[in-house]
Amino acid sequence: MKTTFAVLGAAALCLQISSAPVRADMSDDKKAAAAIAILGIAALIHNKHHYKDGYKPSDDIETAEFERGYRDGLHGYAYWKHSQTRGYVEGYKAGENERSNSVAHRREPASQKAPPMAYSGCADIVAQNFAVGKRDVHFVKARSPQKHEWEIEASVGHQHMVCTMRDSGELIDLRGGRL
Repeated sequence: MKTTFAVLGAAALCLQISSAPVRADMSDDKKAAAAIAILGIAALIHNKHHYKDGYKPSDDIETAEFERGYRDGLHGYAYWKHSQTRGYVEGYKAGENERSNSVAHRREPASQKAPPMAYSGCADIVAQNFAVGKRDVHFVKARSPQKHEWEIEASVGHQHMVCTMRDSGELIDLRGGRL
């Protein structure tokens, strides 16, 4: 629901900007209001699964710091040493964790990669369980305990699930935690 409002708000803002005459002068107050609006939209869109151990930003400034840290960690930028706020630190850790999970499947040998149908079935179940899109599900590990059966560890933010799948994509078992 929040995502729908955020998308509609962003679309309305873009429509308003595109219909307004182009001007080069903008007061500092207008610049600040525009920045706050953009950060507000980003905060609404940001996924709650990235907050860890009960941490949640207490205000808009801390949310903005979290988002900045998250973006820096996710894209592999150097830690900004001048920002020692808790929001930035937590965001940077969450971004690094997300980056690590998103590339984990590339480090596995080909013999330990499940068939595409098993990955797809697991992604559907995990995305539905966490109420996120399939693009937010990252595969961390996979192993085959028996022939035509796969255990696949998937993550969404800091939360992990293990799907036991058949080669065909049929779900056998689902549990929280790691492999």
